[in-house]
Amino acid sequence: MITTMQRKELEKTKPPKYREKVKEYLLKNGHSFSLETIQKVYSGKRNNLTIANAIIMVFMDYDKQKKDILSKINNINKEEKK
Repeated sequence: MITTMQRKELEKTKPPKYREKVKEYLLKNGHSFSLETIQKVYSGKRNNLTIANAIIMVFMDYDKQKKDILSKINNINKEEKK
C-alpha cells in the first residue's frame, strides 16, 4: 500500500502511462496484475508489496532517465557557449 505522503512524493516524478509501465515491469519479473489493481495499490485502496515495489522502481527509473536527459542537454548547452 502506498501512503498519502509517498503518493505526494511520487506525483513529482510520475511518468506518463505509469500503469502500463508498471504492468510491463511486473511481467518482466514474472507477475501479472491488472491495470485496475495497479491503480488501486497506487491510490492506497489496496495493499500489495510486489506492486508497490514495482511502482517505486518504475518511478525511480523514469526520474533517473529524466535527469540523464537534462544533464546531456546541459552539457550540450555548455559546449555551445564555449
